[in-house]
Amino acid sequence: MIDSSNFDAIPADIEMYEARLLKSRNDIESFKKLSDGLLLGTIGVDAFIGIIPVVGGIYTGFAGLWMLMQASRVHASFGDMFLIVFLSVIDILIGIFVGVGDVLDAFFRIHAWFGGRLIEHIDMQLTLIKKAKNRASQSHNPDFTALRDILFRGGKTKQQQIIIYIVTAVVLLGGLATCSYMDYQHKSLRQNKIEACQQRNGWFCEWRY
Repeated sequence: MIDSSNFDAIPADIEMYEARLLKSRNDIESFKKLSDGLLLGTIGVDAFIGIIPVVGGIYTGFAGLWMLMQASRVHASFGDMFLIVFLSVIDILIGIFVGVGDVLDAFFRIHAWFGGRLIEHIDMQLTLIKKAKNRASQSHNPDFTALRDILFRGGKTKQQQIIIYIVTAVVLLGGLATCSYMDYQHKSLRQNKIEACQQRNGWFCEWRY
């Protein structure tokens, strides 16, 4: 006979992650309303601060960084984290145009849009945890290993994630080595041209090359 008492609760790490998801969801909802929906549901602090030169760009930068941190906390995909950085840069560029930029800022609501996207991601994860809890309460044995892969690693196993990290590190190191070699080649070529120029008694050799 199977002891169903082992299935009454989910593992502590998933339970703690659920609490983190709920807190992040509340924080994002509050920030989303403050930033992009304070007035008439469409205009918020982002648009008002955007009137002030430079300050608006700084606010957008910090807001984007905060959203990026929240995306990391809820294990959003790399594509989503890249997207918030890209959209924040676009928002800062739009804000450069005083007047027109403020009007566009009221419609280009990146924090509201991306906040909604993160909330959808959080709700999906909370639904998976709820289903696992229901299965556990019915004396079924949920596959917590697969659940962890979905919640913490975007559906990838630990082994797959380690391989991705290794491949990424190799690509980055290869790119760094290539750049270093190209820089060395460029400096060597420049030095050869300078020396050849000096042998011809040329003028301003250092400046010309």
